[in-house]
Amino acid sequence: MTENSSNMESVKSVLHEMGYVLIDKGTNYRSRPIYRDSDSADVLSIEKNTGRWYDFKERVGGSLEDLVKITLKLSNSSEVKDWLTKKSITINSPEEIKPVIEEPKTYPKEYLTKLLPEHEYWINRGVSLETLNVFRGGYVKTGKMAARYVFPIFDSKEEIVGFAGRDTINNLEGRPKWKLLGRKTNWCYPLLINKNIIKEEKHVYLVESIGDMLSLWDAGVKNVIVTFGLDLSSKVISYLLKVDIDKIIISFNNDSDKNDAGNEAAKEAYKKLINYFDSKQITVKLPSKKDFGEMTKQEIIQWKNKI
Repeated sequence: MTENSSNMESVKSVLHEMGYVLIDKGTNYRSRPIYRDSDSADVLSIEKNTGRWYDFKERVGGSLEDLVKITLKLSNSSEVKDWLTKKSITINSPEEIKPVIEEPKTYPKEYLTKLLPEHEYWINRGVSLETLNVFRGGYVKTGKMAARYVFPIFDSKEEIVGFAGRDTINNLEGRPKWKLLGRKTNWCYPLLINKNIIKEEKHVYLVESIGDMLSLWDAGVKNVIVTFGLDLSSKVISYLLKVDIDKIIISFNNDSDKNDAGNEAAKEAYKKLINYFDSKQITVKLPSKKDFGEMTKQEIIQWKNKI
């Protein structure tokens, strides 16, 4: 057994001993946060290898030892170590774990032939065919992405490193709106297309989804990066540092009439970015409606002019 796999077993043992019911999500577990009241079975994410955790609702996280402490209501780290010793469990600290270097997975270019030129879904939502052709997406009828409009994700070498598929059915319970293939933390989309625009403009808009990006693009706002969710990856931050960006506009969804998820995530993205940029370089400017897909081109232009 390798050091990493041994540590995974230790992490799993600790979690089971505390009573966590785990949902396997590949490199992470998901679970209900038993240290607080919650109806969600997967709001807590725990890394298999290190035990580092993050509570998406409370927006807090830490080490495995921290999780043991708050779950068992222990007073200090000594009590945590005593509990682990009694359970005969040894956890390597993160610095003792040898990193696993993974090459980004790539997909054959032949996969592009599966993307059929049926663009009605986005056209009906107000996106022009001219814009859609730029991003080389298409409708998929079979396989993992069946009944989705799929966009290929390219890296700087024009290798396909993933796919993002938008559901076109909208009436099946439990079917996610977006399905992603590939490791989104390695994506910086759509830089293959707009990197020169961003370098020239020296400022960038960060949005949650490709749908938001398409609406902005159609309204003439093309210096956009998609975060594929509510978290800001180190890949995107590294790029922003590399190009010496002047202004970053965080434009996640405006969920003020729902659960404030986008609003709160925008604040967290701001906090993360001020570790690398001057606060004057960063602005939170949410859409005037729930998202840019609900806004007309004129509304987007007016929104942009107010920044």
